[in-house]
Amino acid sequence: MSSSKDFWQMTRRERRGSIVVLVLIALLLAITALVRSCRTSVVIPAEQLQSFERQTDTATVVMGDRQSASKKRTKAPVAKRKPKSKPAKSKPSPEPRRMDPVPQF
Repeated sequence: MSSSKDFWQMTRRERRGSIVVLVLIALLLAITALVRSCRTSVVIPAEQLQSFERQTDTATVVMGDRQSASKKRTKAPVAKRKPKSKPAKSKPSPEPRRMDPVPQF
């Protein structure tokens, strides 16, 4: 059985390794903080922003030539489909599924 004293004792290599890992974590946090603080925001001119919004707005409808639009709307004659005949031999209906009670919470 090991005591708690044995649990907290470290060899020299273990101490150095844990110090190196802690230093790496601290460096990573410091670099992340520096990168976030040094970012500059990009200012987009209002004209370009409005132009972009007009181009990408899907709610706006572009009205084209009315004559070409009316020509496109003419309906072609629809061919009547023949109803499919049922196969002579049909499958027997499967057995009804068992209905288990639903748990109530």
